Amino acid sequence: MASVRKAGVTVAKPRRAAASGGERDGEPRRRILAAAEQVFAARGFDAATLREITVAAGVNIAAVNYYFSSKEELVRQVLDRRMTPYTAARHAALEARLAEAGDTRLSVSELAEVMVRPIVELSRDDEAGGRSLIRLLLQVRARPSETTIRVFIDRVDPLVQRFVDAFQAAAPHLSRADIYWRYNFSIGAVMQVLTDADPLSLRLKRQSRDLCDTEDDEAIVRQLVAYITAAFAGPVAAVSGEPQEKPAPARRRTRRPPATASAD
Repeated sequence: MASVRKAGVTVAKPRRAAASGGERDGEPRRRILAAAEQVFAARGFDAATLREITVAAGVNIAAVNYYFSSKEELVRQVLDRRMTPYTAARHAALEARLAEAGDTRLSVSELAEVMVRPIVELSRDDEAGGRSLIRLLLQVRARPSETTIRVFIDRVDPLVQRFVDAFQAAAPHLSRADIYWRYNFSIGAVMQVLTDADPLSLRLKRQSRDLCDTEDDEAIVRQLVAYITAAFAGPVAAVSGEPQEKPAPARRRTRRPPATASAD
């Protein structure tokens, strides 16, 4: 896996796997995966049918059963195919940055950049299926299933723990629970802006009348890093039931009686 260094973060660039001659007639299998990826991203995992996928791939239903045995297994392999480069790039960037820092604790802003830059840049990489990845992730979030949840548990959760540990060291004033909450909110912000950056949408760019250019990767990374850094720098969230400082009651204005005319 080749790598590119940008603004202090080394981002791994995924390479296409070379075709293997012993891969049970691999070409139909790759066509099915590519077609399924596009259909799942556009229609969702539940709504997509095997017929749509086989028509797009130019194969019959028997080929899907031969290579994948079921629709659930096809879903799993499509997600795994796109999630692997994504998680590998983020993991490589984090480990490289931690190795460079040595005994020096990374700052929240450094960790935020490591967290967001790989996904922002991969989302533009057509060869790595970046735009499909964003659309597939949105489908997973909207309609989770046992299959999709298992992919996240296996592929994503171990990396989340590494990031949570790193953010905990960078923001020791926060509890472990606060770190998890804010990490989750941060990922939500990343997904939101990358959804708006979809070429079919560009919603934020349109709303802001080009003030916010969601076609500019560096602008997206810069704004996300600033936002996430501020989130982790914030105070500890108040626990329900704890006494909170109440605002001072408003002073009541007393009405004076009208002045009476003097008897003089």
